[in-house]
Amino acid sequence: MAQWVVVVQSGYGEQYMCEEAARFQGTREEARARLYEIACTYKHRSGLRQKHREVFRLDEGDGYYAVVQGRMTTHRVLFRLAERVWSTDPGPKTWE
Repeated sequence: MAQWVVVVQSGYGEQYMCEEAARFQGTREEARARLYEIACTYKHRSGLRQKHREVFRLDEGDGYYAVVQGRMTTHRVLFRLAERVWSTDPGPKTWE
């Protein structure tokens, strides 16, 4: 089975952050379903009171762009699906 990571990118001005939202094994279809679920529900800032969220599909389902409106600010977040293709480690670390 393929090993996947959902990467989350967000930021303001010149400060951008890239982090992993999830690591798991599965088929491409399962990975795309998981990516969609994360894009629709992921809370990248604790304490953010979401008022509205729009999610847009990118790259035929391997990426999503979300606009999350809170009470005071609007956050724009990219969610990308990445497949592990090589590693120096003989086995995966924390794959679900």
